[in-house]
Amino acid sequence: MADFLQDDKGNDSSMRLMCMISLFGSLVFGLLTILLEAKSENVSGIYITMGFLVSAFAPKSLQKYIEEKIK
Repeated sequence: MADFLQDDKGNDSSMRLMCMISLFGSLVFGLLTILLEAKSENVSGIYITMGFLVSAFAPKSLQKYIEEKIK
């Protein structure tokens, strides 16, 4: 797991760590939304889950795109 959080040169990558935390956060909020709000019409849990999912994948892909443009 520690190798996954490092880039190609062996440097620690805080971006990857933040993305993993966001991914696990979206899983937790998704499960809580399904289990606790199954009977109500409140959709705020869905928005929170989607926000965490977007924050898990968008920054890394944006970083990769920007780094390719700079080089």
